Amino acid sequence: MNNSLFQDSLKVAEKVITKTSENNDTSNLWMWIAIGEFTMIIGFIIAIRLKRKPNAKKQFKDKSLAQEVDFNNIINSSFHSIELYDILKVKCHPDRFPTDPKLNEIADKLFQEITRSKTNVKRLQELKIEAQHKLNINF
Repeated sequence: MNNSLFQDSLKVAEKVITKTSENNDTSNLWMWIAIGEFTMIIGFIIAIRLKRKPNAKKQFKDKSLAQEVDFNNIINSSFHSIELYDILKVKCHPDRFPTDPKLNEIADKLFQEITRSKTNVKRLQELKIEAQHKLNINF
């Protein structure tokens, strides 16, 4: 009887182990899928964090490289801008047109633009032509 009880116990244990191993295979599969998904999520988070955002210096460099540079204007501006600026600021000053409010307003806008562009010969020359037409000034 002892032997038959032992064999019955072994059969029951074998059935339990078989059921448990089948469940473990399925749960192991889902565990590995969950680990894979977790790894992918962590990878995406790290990739987003490491994605470099362009800083102001890089944006300025890229913008500067994309523009066309007029070296002739740069050289002329370094030598001739002060002379042209001095002439324009005297001739186009709003105080020279006190009687006509319309001309005074035009002269004021031109004078502000002249002041902003005082180191840019090309723009000062454009403003000189504009002043000749709008304010009837002879240079």
